[in-house]
Amino acid sequence: MSFEPRHRACRRALALLADFYRANPCRMARVHLLAASAVTLGRFWGVSEPFARLGAAVMPVDERGQPRTREWASYARACEEHLPWEVRDERWIEAHIQDVARAREEGHEAAFLEEAQAHAHEPLWRLLVQHVEMTLGARLFDQPALAGAVPGETAMAHGLALSLSRMLSACWSLLRHYAFATVRALCMPRERDDAGLVGERRAAWLLLGSFFTAWTAASVYRRGVKAVHRGQRALPSDVWPLLASALGPEVARVDPRVRRFYANPGAWSTRASVAFSSLPARMMAWVATRLFGQGLFEQGPCTFPGRFRTFRRADGSMHFVRELYCDGVLRRFDSDFIVRGGRLHEVFVEQGLDLELDVRVLEDGGIRLRGGTLRWHGLRLPPFGRGVEFRIHPASDDSERVDIIGTLGGGSVPETALGRIHYEAWLPSEAGVG
Repeated sequence: MSFEPRHRACRRALALLADFYRANPCRMARVHLLAASAVTLGRFWGVSEPFARLGAAVMPVDERGQPRTREWASYARACEEHLPWEVRDERWIEAHIQDVARAREEGHEAAFLEEAQAHAHEPLWRLLVQHVEMTLGARLFDQPALAGAVPGETAMAHGLALSLSRMLSACWSLLRHYAFATVRALCMPRERDDAGLVGERRAAWLLLGSFFTAWTAASVYRRGVKAVHRGQRALPSDVWPLLASALGPEVARVDPRVRRFYANPGAWSTRASVAFSSLPARMMAWVATRLFGQGLFEQGPCTFPGRFRTFRRADGSMHFVRELYCDGVLRRFDSDFIVRGGRLHEVFVEQGLDLELDVRVLEDGGIRLRGGTLRWHGLRLPPFGRGVEFRIHPASDDSERVDIIGTLGGGSVPETALGRIHYEAWLPSEAGVG
């Protein structure tokens, strides 16, 4: 394929990409659209066939505009369901990392670098190499992310930081090339638009629009930096003997479903309903959410979808993340569960809080977790933690389901509690649930 057909293919790919991201937006999509618009204006696909194959391999859609892979279909569903931006970015990162790994396995990057070596003396080819080094070449942690050793957001945060560093230190000639191409496209007479292809002027406007909105990816960077010490992503088969360590022989009285749940909550699906007793109680929840960066203040008659996630810290402890999708906003509780001296502790690492939990077995085989001593960086605080209680009950039938009912300020009596959250959890294999 010669220069012109490859360049037309690039313009067609950009049109499909823009349409896909218009219907399925996220913050990382703006970064991808910025890079794709720049490549189109630079006419780089036309210069090198391996470069064109490499670019096509990381496109989210096929020639019909449909998601190319199962991961991209999952990303599109997240957008259609109006899930929070954090979830969309996470699925985008997962799909894109898979694409990059696949492109490398198929030899597209190696083929381009080999061809570029033969043209090392040509300035235009040096620009192509700079683009690859600034984008795919900055992705040094993709393989650990695929293995679950580091979060995908952390791998992407490192890649974004390295890309920006290389762009500002060694890629000024590439940036000038893109700037001149953009100005040329905006100043040239309006051309006739071919059906299904992005013209030069539209590509320039896409680049400018993406340039002024791509800064929102900074939130992805911050999220990745915060998650760097989150630990290894747990598999459904991973287990923690939390209840056995905290209860000793009493664990035999606990229903097997409750034991399985606390062995690894991340293997279970969930949804939750939330209710506050009064407007002041909800305002207190709003203040706490803003102050600590955790919790929620939304409520409603419907249940909120969500998920449980577990990670294994370097010391082997469980890092437990509870996420709820509250009308397009992500709310979460993020803590470690650790057993010290036969006592179960919930530790909020970022806030420096350590809440000792009193664990008791209930008559139906469930358990009760009641907050006890609360410490902040080792300093004992007033007994705020005693108002927190969670009761975990097995389902009344034989299904693999548990109900987790949490109350604040009123023990287990809903009428006196300031707030109440009810998680329904089930194993994904359980038919007819969720």
